[in-house]
Amino acid sequence: MSYEANTNLDDAPAPSAPSSPFGHLVDGLNGLGSIVIGMVMVLMCADVFMRNAFNKPIDGVAELVAASIIVIVFLQLPSTLRHGRMSRADLFIDPFLVKRPRAGLRLRALFSLFGIFACGVIAYATRPLLVKAWNNDEFIGLEGVFTFPTWPMALVVTVGAALAALQYALLAWHDLRDSGAAPVQGGKRHE
Repeated sequence: MSYEANTNLDDAPAPSAPSSPFGHLVDGLNGLGSIVIGMVMVLMCADVFMRNAFNKPIDGVAELVAASIIVIVFLQLPSTLRHGRMSRADLFIDPFLVKRPRAGLRLRALFSLFGIFACGVIAYATRPLLVKAWNNDEFIGLEGVFTFPTWPMALVVTVGAALAALQYALLAWHDLRDSGAAPVQGGKRHE
C-alpha cells in the first residue's frame, strides 16, 4: 500500500463507536492531550525567553516536560487506537487482509488481544503506584524550589491504559465479528 493511501484521512477506518459515550470520552481525552502539548510548548518558550532575556529560568520546567510526555501519551493512546492511527507494520497485514480477509481479520484480532494484555498489565501495575502516591503525598522536583504531586500522572497512566485495553477489546470484537462476514474469494473459504 502506498504512503498516500496510509495517510489519507478521508479513507481512515471508521471509529469503533462514532457517537458512543466511550468514543466521546476517548476523543475528549485526546483533545485534552493536545491542550497539554500546547501548554508545554508555551512553557518551554517562556522558559527559553526568561533564560535568555533576563537570565532567570522558570523553575520546574524540565520536571513538568518530562511528566507531561507520559501524560500526553496515555491521554491520546485510546483515541489513536480508535481511529486506526496506531503505528504498525502494514507491509504484511494489509496484503494479507486483501488475499485472505477472514484470516487477516482474525490475525488482527489476535494482535488486539496482545494489546489488551499489554495495556492491562500497565494499568494493573500502575494502580498500586497511584494509591501509594496519593497516600504518601509523593512529588517530583526539588523541595523548596519546585514540587509537583505524582498522583495525577499515575492516574492518567492507569486510566489511559485501561481505556486503551478497552479500545483494543472493541477492535478485537469488531475484527472477529467481521471475520465471519468476510468475503470468500474464488469460491473457496480462506481460513
